[in-house]
Amino acid sequence: MKYLVVLCALVYFVQGKVLPDRVSNLLCRKSDPEYEKCIRKNLEKSIPQLVKGVPEFNMPPIDPLELPFVTVDRTINELVSINAILKNVKVIGASNFVIEDIRANPHNYTAEMRLTFPWTHLEMDYDVNGQLLIVPLRSKGYFNGNFTETQLYVRGNLKTVDKNGVKYFRVDKFSMKIRVGDGRVKLISENPELQFGADLIANFYNDNPRRVMDAINPIFVETATELYRVVLDQVLSAVPAKEWLPE
Repeated sequence: MKYLVVLCALVYFVQGKVLPDRVSNLLCRKSDPEYEKCIRKNLEKSIPQLVKGVPEFNMPPIDPLELPFVTVDRTINELVSINAILKNVKVIGASNFVIEDIRANPHNYTAEMRLTFPWTHLEMDYDVNGQLLIVPLRSKGYFNGNFTETQLYVRGNLKTVDKNGVKYFRVDKFSMKIRVGDGRVKLISENPELQFGADLIANFYNDNPRRVMDAINPIFVETATELYRVVLDQVLSAVPAKEWLPE
């Protein structure tokens, strides 16, 4: 039982760069007595920057968030297993979040956050095999779906590592919980003669969105957690720790 997330040319950072002013101006100082309020305020202010990304560091935009290639290979039990190759993945609506709660401690580098995404749109090319409860998964084609009231809880902490006498941040522990409120999907088979099978999968989801999401949630969460952990580590390695958390 395993899965692999492959990020092809998603993010690449050269160590030793200095953060551009439009990014450094959105950071909070470690000595700020109202650090959590600062984090919340600056996260809301950073949305336009997150949407555009940071070209100097090849940091990708988050809306739309585009992943050229993702693979998933995971079996939960005899009723739920997914082996999939996903290409040209595009997520729209990631910047449309509402901050429910933020807690952060700049002294031990811990943080937790609750966000709600009122709506998101997902589209991709897929090639999937497996089992989804009573429905066999054997389909290849194009997927698009619309989802509402997605709740995200993130918790984690950082550690420092020494590189040539300079301290950099790195993700130590990182976990996510995700719950999609509702959704509707459509699958278009690459082979028109096999459209019936694609419709069977889509109709089963659309008739039972809560049941399906609860069944595949462990796979979804594990894949998303590994993806964002990789991205965060690459982002953090861009500049020394003191740049991300000034005194």
